[in-house]
Amino acid sequence: MTTKNSRLAIEWPARKHKQLKRIASDMGMTMKDYVIMTLESSIDRKPNEVTEKAIRQAQSGKGLKKFSKIEDLFDDLGI
Repeated sequence: MTTKNSRLAIEWPARKHKQLKRIASDMGMTMKDYVIMTLESSIDRKPNEVTEKAIRQAQSGKGLKKFSKIEDLFDDLGI
């Protein structure tokens, strides 16, 4: 079975583009290969058990706090 590829284009600040190019070059890779490697490792990453539990709780609405003002949220967070 063959895999059909598609093209991805993104808008990226020139400063970041240069930084990305330098990082890839330092690793002896093309930018394309570096970006693909980084995305694949990120996409394939699975959340751990604690994170999965938190996601399920958030999706069900369990244990969520509601705030009428952003200041109240910041106070609750201690920031």
